[in-house]
Amino acid sequence: MIWLKDVIQDLKEIEETTLSEFQNLSKEDLVWKPAPDEWSIAECLKHIIIANTIYIKDIEKRLQKAEVKTIEYPISFSITGKLFLYAVDPKYKWKVPAPKIFKPTNGNKVANGRETVEDFLKLQEEIISIARKACAYDHQHVHTYSPLSKLLKFNVGEQLYIMMRHTKRHINQAKRVKNQLPKTVV
Repeated sequence: MIWLKDVIQDLKEIEETTLSEFQNLSKEDLVWKPAPDEWSIAECLKHIIIANTIYIKDIEKRLQKAEVKTIEYPISFSITGKLFLYAVDPKYKWKVPAPKIFKPTNGNKVANGRETVEDFLKLQEEIISIARKACAYDHQHVHTYSPLSKLLKFNVGEQLYIMMRHTKRHINQAKRVKNQLPKTVV
């Protein structure tokens, strides 16, 4: 069984990893790309900011209308949730192209790598706060919808879990980019 408190712990670990891996990198390192068609560290984080901001706003709105419960529920997964998780989980290595609305391009471009890291960390705090709040609800019966299609419906618990796993996937991607950074001569 997976509980929201486990998701919250993983979210905290993501925050710690982000601080230790990326906070002290230069602006140039954060926007450096291994290849023109690959994302920089900042773009990996920006992608998560774009996607998770959309989802967390919907979760927060849905929880405001939900009934508070006194029992904590484990996370239950729908067939849709399991399939979606299969596409974004870090343990699966194939590339799944990001939908256009979630890409760090055009109006969503990275302007400043350091600001992107700061924005990512602020969003992580917000997600942790909302995940804590969701513990008091029957999150199995409060549903969110994907901006990709209203047919993609998730309960709040599984949505928070999917967001966390998807974030881990892109943190791992950003760490791989960091490992490819050109070494500068001091």
